[in-house]
Amino acid sequence: MSSLNGLVDVMARYLQSTGTSLHELASEANDPPEQPDDTSPMLSPSQMTRLWQLLQERMGPSPGISQKKLSQKVHELITRQLETGRARAAVIADQLNMSRQTLYKRLKAENQTFAALLDRVRREQALNYLQDPDRSLTEMAQRLGFSELSAFSRAFKRWMGQSPAQYRAGSVTAS
Repeated sequence: MSSLNGLVDVMARYLQSTGTSLHELASEANDPPEQPDDTSPMLSPSQMTRLWQLLQERMGPSPGISQKKLSQKVHELITRQLETGRARAAVIADQLNMSRQTLYKRLKAENQTFAALLDRVRREQALNYLQDPDRSLTEMAQRLGFSELSAFSRAFKRWMGQSPAQYRAGSVTAS
């Protein structure tokens, strides 16, 4: 039971740090706080329920419950911004209403990096673009945000083990 009291204590301190007092919690639950012999207040079941509700409201929805991971959102934004040449961390962070450093920290918490997500989107798009035989490799490199064709070719070789031209020739003969 002491670990439960410790958890309640931590939850109550968090709410107090966000501006909610235990007396407000008690009045919202229509239940005055009990005061045992020690100085820490005990919470009734209705107060604990209200405490939990307030915590959920303040902290937002639980990750994983019908909420996309940040890395998924970033992936989608990079995909949309890539052709405009605006698939940069600062731009994506701004679209997510956070700083670039916060974006990096939150991606790190998901074991991701912005550079890895950008690389993944470029790879996916490159494979899609290569299906169109009328699209030049130079145009692809530009649309994928590479400074020049040689940078795209090096990246593609790193991804697929062969140049984009070799890959395209192999996929055309396989069709």
